[in-house]
Amino acid sequence: MGSEKTIDCPSVKHPSHNHPLWVFKSQEEDEIICSGCELDLTGQAFKCMKKDCDYFLHKSCFDLPGEITHKSHPDHPLTLLYSPPYGQSYGCNACGELGSGFTYNCSECQYDVHVGCAFIPETAEPEDHEHPLTLLYNTPCKGREDGVMFICDVCEEDMSEDLWVYYCKECDYGTHVQSCEAS
Repeated sequence: MGSEKTIDCPSVKHPSHNHPLWVFKSQEEDEIICSGCELDLTGQAFKCMKKDCDYFLHKSCFDLPGEITHKSHPDHPLTLLYSPPYGQSYGCNACGELGSGFTYNCSECQYDVHVGCAFIPETAEPEDHEHPLTLLYNTPCKGREDGVMFICDVCEEDMSEDLWVYYCKECDYGTHVQSCEAS
């Protein structure tokens, strides 16, 4: 982390962390993970001022709204939680991956979405497909009684019917929302 540059400014507090944070600029070669979204951190961010504390936040994670209404879960608002609601980790209802950072949560339904998944675009244009893909909040096979499973056209893995998918109806082509859509 030798290339990180601290910007001279006063400290700030964030409800997700006990120590003050300060603005700094992270470089790609620093290989830092954001404590909020658990993705690579580059550019303007926040770092814990305490020397032995490895708490970092993207500016976008620092500024997340405390509550959102999301098309995937229209009956209840989703509340931003800074730690997993069920212990060490949670399963994201969008991508199916485990998370241990911030989540948008509906406590009534035990519905959780990574903060990164909550704001993915409603369309994607992968290089390997001629049409734009539309975001669906479950697979096209959901509710079928014949037991047919949806298979990701990129990685060729079966997908749970409740996972979100980028889909082209014209070609019956679909992909996982995070790991496969940009392929």
